[in-house]
Amino acid sequence: MTRRGALGVVASAIGGIAGCAGLRGEGSVPIQRSWYTGIHDPSSVATTETGHLIAGSHSPFRDRPIVAGLDTQTGETNWTVTVAKGEKSPVGLGDGRAYAISKAETMVAVDAATGDTVWQRPLAPIDEADPGVVAFAPIHLGDRIVVPISGTEDDVPDRLVGVARTDGETLFTHPLPASLSGAPGATSGGVVVPLVDGRVRFVDRTGAVGWTQEIGAALSSVGTAAGTAYLGAATEELLALDTESGSVAWRGSLANTVFARPLVTDERVYVGGADYTLRAFDVASGQEVWSDELANAVTHGPMQVGDRLVTLVGGKHRIRGPSGSIPFSPTELYIHEQDGTRVRTVPLDGRPFEDGGSVEWAQVAGETVYLGQNFGLTRIAPEAITDA
Repeated sequence: MTRRGALGVVASAIGGIAGCAGLRGEGSVPIQRSWYTGIHDPSSVATTETGHLIAGSHSPFRDRPIVAGLDTQTGETNWTVTVAKGEKSPVGLGDGRAYAISKAETMVAVDAATGDTVWQRPLAPIDEADPGVVAFAPIHLGDRIVVPISGTEDDVPDRLVGVARTDGETLFTHPLPASLSGAPGATSGGVVVPLVDGRVRFVDRTGAVGWTQEIGAALSSVGTAAGTAYLGAATEELLALDTESGSVAWRGSLANTVFARPLVTDERVYVGGADYTLRAFDVASGQEVWSDELANAVTHGPMQVGDRLVTLVGGKHRIRGPSGSIPFSPTELYIHEQDGTRVRTVPLDGRPFEDGGSVEWAQVAGETVYLGQNFGLTRIAPEAITDA
């Protein structure tokens, strides 16, 4: 079977295999890390403008934090917030607060510095929905928070809920015509919403539809910058859409679909695809500038750390919609210069460290790379990225 043929199989959730593999890939060494902390099934990490490190757990168990404050230098837990039993979303940040939702039908707003709960409100009905309903972080949009609620099995009304930042009061509920295929992208005036039926919709701050663009195939999470939204499509394209009108500014050619959010800088758009390739496009023209073939489908990244790009292939990713599948292995972390020069490849299959289990995701917070593992969170030593 060809690579593209293998990627054409629909899957719901697949990840790296843990357990029997050795601690290190043959001929490789583990990447240096600053610390490890045992937050089981970590959901995400983020850093506030004042430097507070926030994490959370997907775990449904009540004693796993929906939001936690960690010491940046040591990984020690400063405070935690827990709610009733239920899977939890990634954490969203804005104006010094952390926001998250749970299948326990709860949304919380937490002071990111102190861990004090600012408000907590019910959010129903989602307790009987599939775990995909809490796949996306709440989105900070000025004086309001937009909460994406969208499962993958038609067992819950797909919608965006706008709530007031001050007290969590509902400002609007916007029904979606289909499930989300990726995380919406925020602009100053609203959010750009990708759907599994191949449509892109702009929903403004009041919950009204600004425009709808028919693309025709499932879409990736959305990156936004300078009045343009960027997203990959199962039409094997990278699309640039004007956020005011929804018109297509340009289309870049790919060889398969995209699972991760494109990264936008002043001059380039970087995107990793299910075609095992990392690409850079000119932000103005959409012309491909460079490409590098990797060992697996890109599931997280590329992400910018200083002047470098960090990309994870393999790991774990829940696919939403009929857009392809991810082979179980290998899981590898790549470091590139922005001109496409590959600096380092870090094999992460099996159990790359003595603790934590397999690597499921990578994320950048505060110019630092974090790895989410089965049983904990690893902070990669900054010099392992910048000085590689």
